[in-house]
Amino acid sequence: MNSSEGGMVAHYYDVFAEVYDERWGQQDYAGAELAFLRELAGDGSALEVGIGTRRVAIPLAEAGVTVVGVDPSPKMLAVLARKLAGAPHLKVEAGVGDMTLAGVTGRFGLVFCVYHTLFYADSREEQQQFFHRAAQLLAPGGAVVVEGYQPGQTRRARWAKGVRVCELSPDGFEYELYRHDEANQTLEVGCYSLAGAQLQYSYWVERYLTAGQTDELAAEAGLALSERWGSYARAPFDDASSRCVSVYVSSSS
Repeated sequence: MNSSEGGMVAHYYDVFAEVYDERWGQQDYAGAELAFLRELAGDGSALEVGIGTRRVAIPLAEAGVTVVGVDPSPKMLAVLARKLAGAPHLKVEAGVGDMTLAGVTGRFGLVFCVYHTLFYADSREEQQQFFHRAAQLLAPGGAVVVEGYQPGQTRRARWAKGVRVCELSPDGFEYELYRHDEANQTLEVGCYSLAGAQLQYSYWVERYLTAGQTDELAAEAGLALSERWGSYARAPFDDASSRCVSVYVSSSS
């Protein structure tokens, strides 16, 4: 896999790589997510965009799937490498790269971009390129899974306030500042955190998409919507859903 220098998001994750697992490495839906992805991967291999430190890749590999992944953050990948060094039986290969998937070769039964990694793209063109490359790398009968938050009223109300306190304790704090551009569907986020005596600041831009816009990008790449859910437990997707899990297959199959 070719390397990529990454952008703002790579810097953000470089800053938090050593504490990522402690703070965000476990989600309450992890079991349902793993089962969902494992079912779609079948007997083939899987390609993860935004592989990070291990949250999805290692459990998926432990379930018998060969996982290839890219991530723009070298420090996140360094954490992953330490974990894999202690588990040489796991079939996980990871390298520095972004969602353009430049340099990735092979065919995969599953290509996935979960949480809201797709929204961290540096441009709309990069988001479009992800779908084109995913379609090219997909094995016959394979699936592409994309997860993202739904930009509904709850999130918009939070963005409109302009600030959110994430953590506050005698040991430190974390808060986020927001600037929402609804016309361009972008959210600028500035994050301040204090742990011990160390104050850190990170900045990134989220380029969010609606479910319909995601479908349009997929269709342009020759992919068709196969399933859509409001959760990995296959809750129905509707206007009240906070998240959107979409499964695409080749439109020519």
